[in-house]
Amino acid sequence: MGVLQRFERRLEGLVQGAFARAFGGWVEPVEVAAALTREAEDKKAIVAAGRVLVPNSYVVELGPSDADRLREYDEPLRAELAAMVSESAQERGWSFVGPVEVVLEEVEGLQTGAFQVRSAVVAGDLPEPVHAADDGPHLRDGDRSVPLAGTVVLGRGAEADLMLPDTGVSRRHAELRVVEDRVELHDLGSTNGTRVNGQRVQAVTLTDGDRISVGSSELVYRSGR
Repeated sequence: MGVLQRFERRLEGLVQGAFARAFGGWVEPVEVAAALTREAEDKKAIVAAGRVLVPNSYVVELGPSDADRLREYDEPLRAELAAMVSESAQERGWSFVGPVEVVLEEVEGLQTGAFQVRSAVVAGDLPEPVHAADDGPHLRDGDRSVPLAGTVVLGRGAEADLMLPDTGVSRRHAELRVVEDRVELHDLGSTNGTRVNGQRVQAVTLTDGDRISVGSSELVYRSGR
């Protein structure tokens, strides 16, 4: 499940369907979420070897009608949008110089259903990074730790659970399946194949320390035991 899909699912349960009733025919939260992701993509900058910096402060400009309808949900919606931006950046390996903040701002002259996004890089204290628990299976991807549960799809497409911005990776490249006390890796018919410890595989049960290669990206499997 991709970032936007997870955002929609959390939003649906946030106020027991109130959002769906409020936004019919107006500004849709998922449209705003997608626009924030595009804004981060457009404004990203390489500041050091292997480090990509993106804005952490976002303002969503809304017309009076939409701003009025959103006002009741301002705080939880802003929190979910900020969480979505953070998750999207983490999956792509992007960095911030401060905590992510999203503000909804009313602007005269904007029509109902229309909105604009602007962003900035604002320094501040970042929260401590969250790592996968040592007692559960997870992947290490650079300085990221990705917990594994259920089925996790690796790929370049937006629908992937773990998105890898690598041209050698297929949109849906491979998936990891947690089955009882083991984790299985399955290639999904990728163009360039999937390798574990240098050997091309179609399906394999992973063991602690296995190195998974997809395109030019390498991830390390940890069993957490």
